[in-house]
Amino acid sequence: MNYKNYNDYELIYDVKENDYNSYNILFNKYLPVLKSLTYKYYKNYKNYGYDYDDFFQEASIAFSNAVEKYDAEKNALFYTFVTLCVNRSLLSFCRMISCHRKNISNCYLVNIDDCNICEESNIDNYFSYRGRIDIIKKAIYNMDIEESCILELKYNGFTYKEISTLLDISLRRAQFKGRKILKEIKNYLD
Repeated sequence: MNYKNYNDYELIYDVKENDYNSYNILFNKYLPVLKSLTYKYYKNYKNYGYDYDDFFQEASIAFSNAVEKYDAEKNALFYTFVTLCVNRSLLSFCRMISCHRKNISNCYLVNIDDCNICEESNIDNYFSYRGRIDIIKKAIYNMDIEESCILELKYNGFTYKEISTLLDISLRRAQFKGRKILKEIKNYLD
């Protein structure tokens, strides 16, 4: 179906008049955008135990809320408003799952009997590694939520410019906080 023939603003008006067919047309028109944004977050957080469908559900809910709350009089394009709402919703979801994972105390524990360790030097390396992980976790627990989000996003390959956009902070603040976090972790490890 060619969605270029449909005007977003007319569809939004019809949706606000309870026309579900218009909502379906609008949703299908923005489906590629939703899938793209969803995949962007999913690929960075897929190891947290959530499926692509969980992320897509968050994006769909954000889309529905954006359609409801969109106000054409604010001089913002609908596309811009939708992408902003979906990005913020997915970022909040990622923050929630990363904070939830930090609060699970046993998620990083490994049974030493399950490790096929034969040599004593490997045991020493294992305990040294575990000690460093515990130190890094301690550093993360002492950070505020913004710093832990910056660390998580930086760890997942985001640039400071992308982090500043996602967290809605200035680029300078993201860079400053990023350097501060690296110094803190380095101090903990030394």
